Amino acid sequence: MELLRALAGLLFPPVCRLCRAPGTFPLCPGCLSGIRLIVPPLCLRCGRPLNGSAGSELTCSLCRRRPLGFATVRAAGVYEGTLREAIHELKFRGCRAMAQPIGGLMSSAWQEFGAPVDAVVPVPLHGARLRARGFNQSGLLAQVVGRELGIPGVDALVRLRSTQPQSTLRFHERRRNVRETFAARERIGGKRILLVDDVLSTGFTAAECAARLYGAGAAEVHVLVAALAVLERQPAGN
Repeated sequence: MELLRALAGLLFPPVCRLCRAPGTFPLCPGCLSGIRLIVPPLCLRCGRPLNGSAGSELTCSLCRRRPLGFATVRAAGVYEGTLREAIHELKFRGCRAMAQPIGGLMSSAWQEFGAPVDAVVPVPLHGARLRARGFNQSGLLAQVVGRELGIPGVDALVRLRSTQPQSTLRFHERRRNVRETFAARERIGGKRILLVDDVLSTGFTAAECAARLYGAGAAEVHVLVAALAVLERQPAGN
């Protein structure tokens, strides 16, 4: 087996999936360092960066106007540039190994800014999409996060129907698209849940999942994503 791995390394040397630099797979140190991470000051509810004019405010104006439907959100970075390309390599181009560096960034963000939790729950895919893609990217990220944080993973949710991708819809269509889409597989029993997904934009997907988890007895539902997408002139929150 070791001989086969060595031979494979000679025939197919490791390269970065983004810049093709040799020696590191799937993400080289240069690309990893180029990711725009979210650092303080950030909103304590939705986790989005606060600009300099926020002053001493601990939450952003959008969160003060609109409830999230879950306790808090934390993200590794902003959905742009290198991080966006890395997520696309994982989600659309089948590079499952990309879950490790992305999940590592997510774990670090939660360790620095997150609250105590008891279980990690991935946002599920519908069966048809899971069969077509071959994996659930949120499930892979949840595995990395759970392993690095030392928190057990639970497949507590099921997706009842296939929906259009949220990114293809207008803002006002997204809530209706995911309404009554998820169900809880089991009672949660007062646990504090960390819901894991790849990208969060409007927050409607996470809110629907959180509602089902609260209905199953969750004490708190927090959300951890790889990236926050910025929607201009729209409330924060997938």
